[in-house]
Amino acid sequence: MLASLWIPALPGVARAQDFGVELTRIESVEFEGRRQVRPRELLAAMKTQRPSMWPWADRPILREDFVRSDTLAIAAVYRRHGYLDTRVDYHIETVEGEPRARVTFMIDEGPRSNVEAVRITGSDVYPADALRRRLSTRAGRPFDPTLISVDTTRISREYQNRGYIPDVAARVARDSNRVTVTYDVTSGPLYRFGEVYVSVTGEPTIDPHLIRREIAIERGEVYRYTRVEKTQEQLAETGYFRLVQLERLVDSSHAQVEWDLRLSERKSRWIDAGVGSGTAERFRFIGEWGNRNLLARGLQGVLGARLAFDGRGRFLIARGEATLLEPWLFGVRVRGQLTPYYERTVDRTNDFYRLDQYRRGFTLRAYRNFGRTLRFQLVQDNAFVNQSVDYDPRALSPADSATVDSVVRNTETSYTTHRLQGIVERDRRDFPLSPSRGSYQNLLAEVAGGPLQGSSSFLKGDISSSWYTPLPNGWVLAARLRAGAIDPFGRSRRFTPNVLIDPEVARVPNEDRFRIGGVNTVRGYGEGDLPFSGVSGTEGERSGGLAVLLGNVELRIPVAGPFGVEVFVDAGNVWDRPAYIKASDLLPEVSTDPLAPGDLRYVVGVGGRLQLPFGPLRYDVSWGLRPEQKRGQKEWIRARHQFAIGPAF
Repeated sequence: MLASLWIPALPGVARAQDFGVELTRIESVEFEGRRQVRPRELLAAMKTQRPSMWPWADRPILREDFVRSDTLAIAAVYRRHGYLDTRVDYHIETVEGEPRARVTFMIDEGPRSNVEAVRITGSDVYPADALRRRLSTRAGRPFDPTLISVDTTRISREYQNRGYIPDVAARVARDSNRVTVTYDVTSGPLYRFGEVYVSVTGEPTIDPHLIRREIAIERGEVYRYTRVEKTQEQLAETGYFRLVQLERLVDSSHAQVEWDLRLSERKSRWIDAGVGSGTAERFRFIGEWGNRNLLARGLQGVLGARLAFDGRGRFLIARGEATLLEPWLFGVRVRGQLTPYYERTVDRTNDFYRLDQYRRGFTLRAYRNFGRTLRFQLVQDNAFVNQSVDYDPRALSPADSATVDSVVRNTETSYTTHRLQGIVERDRRDFPLSPSRGSYQNLLAEVAGGPLQGSSSFLKGDISSSWYTPLPNGWVLAARLRAGAIDPFGRSRRFTPNVLIDPEVARVPNEDRFRIGGVNTVRGYGEGDLPFSGVSGTEGERSGGLAVLLGNVELRIPVAGPFGVEVFVDAGNVWDRPAYIKASDLLPEVSTDPLAPGDLRYVVGVGGRLQLPFGPLRYDVSWGLRPEQKRGQKEWIRARHQFAIGPAF
């Protein structure tokens, strides 16, 4: 039997939680004698942290056991920089009359030890000089003890890619501040692949053939570890499994390597829904239903829908599509995808008319990944478009109304576009949602019409490259360049009712022209606000163009925890034709003179960042160097505020 006893709290009687002693808080954390290592790097390895810069945040509690362990952590950081004899002590000074303390770490850095030589013995399979070039430990560099295990693994992997499972032992000899590192390698016999034993957790629903075709290991072939990595990647890419585990079984008596492959299936069906917001699509709703193993044949099917409205609640876009994916097109490792779709859009970017489009069609896509960073795609799209123009003649003068009416009558009310695209992507970013190092390149070459038939015919090229460079203190310098051009050919038609549009631009459908401006291209401008150039440049006519240049430079600075700031410069414009681009129009100029249509637009700005699991939440403020000429008046970009989710690029 359990019994409980309740005693009421009486006035003047202390409750259990009142017996605590007021805890000492940290006033400051300082480093005395620090010269060679940045404070941020030391703090990242410590448990004792400095108080937050925000006045409302609680100060950290002082724990002396943390302080003691931090002396070891600081010494370990110094050892990674080659300071093997670093000694660290601490001193705690209490603030008189307050429960606060100042913590000072006293550091005696000592001399730096450098690598004098790296020797490799027993390397009879792999040339020692070539192997030495692949190591992180090199002569002349500071000696980092943590790299010894890294280089030992690297030597083992290089041998495994040649069919050997070596025994690698490392020896370190120190003479004063000079260190010699020796790796003793015993290669052993040449191994070959044996059997792969496959087991699936639970009730398997995947056909064993679908698993076996993703295994890049062939029985009897010379053992290479890259084949093992490729097998893991290919099985993960299928989307069938939530766990892929390969365990090596070495049979030294027969010089072969067998593998125990253990898999855990995902649920074949899924459903997703989301809500988002952008500059143009202020309210966006998406939904998706899919199956990863249709008909038990490894086919993947997805039904998707999208609905968007602008900031005034007006309809912008509705799209529905169905996608069928074949992972092995024609029996080879090329993914094939068929996507029929139906879409309705309303374009209100022009002041005097509204363009309603109904688009139906289908897209054929084939793509293949080469390694982890390179992808090739071939896309063939077929769009059948009906469109109508709605304008109010009462808002125009009689002469303008007659002109607009004539142009609208000469605009195509229905057309088809058949296009073929080749796309090359190279992605070496460490984290696409918020990269801190690496690069990303995208190259698109497209032909529409011509031998493919259709109403419009043009050639299009678009290339973009982004770089991300880590700097001291966790800063990141990001840069992007983009250039594109369109060359129409064949029969001349008019696809939009813009009055003074360049005849060459009119030959390309509205949705295929270049437009920039907005939170991900040139900030300070609205989405697609930068097609004013060349001979068009008419107020109220956002016609798009056939040439684009874009450049961005952004410095991303962490401040505290997930909070950070960014300082950026954006530059870009769209021209009616590539021939209209002049070198003299590309130079920046600070002036009160309004920008000409062909001038490159420059915007500078600063913003705040809140790092979230799905990317940064950004708040940007932008300023222009020169005003725009709008409605006969100068209009400056001054403190233009914009919100966005995700990096600008």
